[in-house]
Amino acid sequence: MDSEPIPNESQTGGKSVRLVRPSIVVLCGPAACGKSHFAERHFRPTQIVSSDWARARVCDDDRDQRFNAQAFALVHFLVEQRLTLNRLCVVDSTALTGPARRELLDLAKKHQVPAVALVFNVPLDTCVERDQKRERSVGRAVIERHHQAFEQAKAALRQEGFDQVLEFQDVDLDRVQIEIIFRPVARLAQRPPRPEPGNARRPERPVTLAGPRIDAPAVAGSPPRTAPVPRPAQPAAAPRPVAAPLPATSNPITPPAAATVAKPAVAPAPADPSLRPPETPPTVGE
Repeated sequence: MDSEPIPNESQTGGKSVRLVRPSIVVLCGPAACGKSHFAERHFRPTQIVSSDWARARVCDDDRDQRFNAQAFALVHFLVEQRLTLNRLCVVDSTALTGPARRELLDLAKKHQVPAVALVFNVPLDTCVERDQKRERSVGRAVIERHHQAFEQAKAALRQEGFDQVLEFQDVDLDRVQIEIIFRPVARLAQRPPRPEPGNARRPERPVTLAGPRIDAPAVAGSPPRTAPVPRPAQPAAAPRPVAAPLPATSNPITPPAAATVAKPAVAPAPADPSLRPPETPPTVGE
């Protein structure tokens, strides 16, 4: 993609540059070239994802380069979360290295959104002069190194796969107008994860309780419940013989003794008169 100069008001009567939401807009340029000022002028604060802001949230110092990996991990996380909600992402960083731009291109490809590079072609002396006026300057040596890397990046941007590359001159920064068009990306509904082959479980069948259903009392405003369907009657089983009850006993632990069968009474044999003792005669006078 060849660089496309930004139309300004003096040449085109104020023709605006159109960007699509959702998309990733990459601001590319050396330090103190005016990227942050441009972003604050044309975009909402919530649309801007700044590497300096992320670095300050990670290590409390927006200039501490030792924690760039953590800072850009936060930048990519915020960009990806916003893209899932069809939001515009304006990445405010130098974007001077190929790997840094490639990661943003991969996110755009993953979420099927356009990727646009805004190139700030500002002279070296202008960047150095602006840096000296800032409260926290980075120094001329840093800006010279950035400007050298920026010249190499401009040649590589045309072959990296950006949908659009727009080049800004210093005089264009206060004249360009940005127009954002909303073109949402349809997202497929997420399906539930499939069970692993070794841990597949059969679906449990609903348990049906026998007997009539006891419904809870109806709550005001809730829809009426349908009456349960009666189950077909089952044939009655044959009655079992009932054993005779055992006689009650005073000791509940000791089982009752077996019933004694009464024997018929036997009449005594007649006594032999010869074996009877003699009767004593009564005594007179007693």
